[in-house]
Amino acid sequence: YIIASYLWNMFDFGVPMWTRGGVPARNLKGLITFDRKIKKDSYYWYKANWSEEPVLFLTQRRNTDRERKQTSVTVYSNIGTPKVYLNGKELTGIRKGYTDVHYIFDNVTLEQGKNIVKTVTTRNGQEYTDEIEWNYTGEKKRSADSHENKNEHAGW
Repeated sequence: YIIASYLWNMFDFGVPMWTRGGVPARNLKGLITFDRKIKKDSYYWYKANWSEEPVLFLTQRRNTDRERKQTSVTVYSNIGTPKVYLNGKELTGIRKGYTDVHYIFDNVTLEQGKNIVKTVTTRNGQEYTDEIEWNYTGEKKRSADSHENKNEHAGW
C-alpha cells in the first residue's frame, strides 16, 4: 500500500565524477531532460495522475527505432479509456496499468519499416489524439560481448 508519492527531481542534473546512467557527470532521474527541452514519459504519468488538465499521451516516443517486432503500447489518459490504432487498425486487449490513468496494450506486432501508433479518446464532446512513429527493421542480435554473455562465461 502506498501512502504518498514524491518527485525526486524535476530536471536531470549535473553530478561531478558520476559515471552511471550512460551520460558522464549527469543524473538522468528527472522528469525533464537536462536542457529542459524534452518532457519524459514519467512527466506525463504524474501529470495524468495529479492534474485536472486533459492528458492523452503515448509513451516510448523517444524510442523510435524498435528492436523487437512484438511490443506493448502504453497510454496515459485522465480523460477516459483510449482507443489505440497501429497503422490504422484498432488494437484490442486493453488492460489497466498501475493507476486509473494507465492503459496497456500487450502483444502488439509491428510491421517491417514505419509504424504509426495513434490514440484517440473523447471527453465532453471534444476529441483528443496523440500520435507517434516507430521504425522496426528487424530483431537486434546480441553480440558475444554483451553483459549477459560475459556473466555466463565468467560463471556468474
